Amino acid sequence: MDYTIQLDLNNGWKLRHIESIDSTNTELSRLCAIEDIPEGMVLSTNHQESGKGRLGRSWIDEPGDSLLFSILCRPGVPLDDYFYATMAMSISACEVLQDYGVVAEIKWPNDILVGGAKLSGMLSEVGESKSGRFMIIGMGINVNQDHSRLEVLKRNATSMAILTGNQLDLSMRLLLASRIVEAFAGRYLPMSQGDPAPKVQILRQYRSRCVTIGSFVRVELNDGESISGNVLDISNQGHLLVELDSCIRTVQAGDVHHVFRSS
Repeated sequence: MDYTIQLDLNNGWKLRHIESIDSTNTELSRLCAIEDIPEGMVLSTNHQESGKGRLGRSWIDEPGDSLLFSILCRPGVPLDDYFYATMAMSISACEVLQDYGVVAEIKWPNDILVGGAKLSGMLSEVGESKSGRFMIIGMGINVNQDHSRLEVLKRNATSMAILTGNQLDLSMRLLLASRIVEAFAGRYLPMSQGDPAPKVQILRQYRSRCVTIGSFVRVELNDGESISGNVLDISNQGHLLVELDSCIRTVQAGDVHHVFRSS
């Protein structure tokens, strides 16, 4: 593959950029199947022809409108603890975006919102290769879209351009990606070594930024069931704790909708 740009990040990881691709997550998975890819390879693109989102959804973009990248991780923790990595990515993105004048919050499990509108989404996937188990975290951030482009999606979405009035060219988008990845590495690498202290810190930071905690939500579960209730907290396993009429329901996976009720 011909990479148009290759950057060495401060932590020794590498960012490779290509003009267009089907999906950065898919490409990293393909590379893992045919060669020994080191942890910390970051693949970014200007445009995904078949971008993927959570729950089988598609990520639709126009060239240059979004920041699109995926990172290869090989966590040194049990599979049940991989959720700390996605939490670390969400926290890191919010932290860096604040330096751009964007005050963002997290909707469980990993959407990034501003004023209730979606700014960013994430998709994590786990696979096996000859080198062992790996995890790929893909992130898409709406950067340069105006209102007309987002209205086509028929979703409540926003972009950095709408929020700040500024457009980011390719070099600025790659700088944003580099800053997010480096902030992520600062959280992820200590956690990946199995030390419990970084996990506690990640969970604390995630809870402080998670707007879903304390909200009334409707959750569409993977088996087709739908439940509604107040979110009490996020468990130490990363699950949603929803208060129903007679019990507390633990939600491991599902599509969460924040419900705004009139008082």
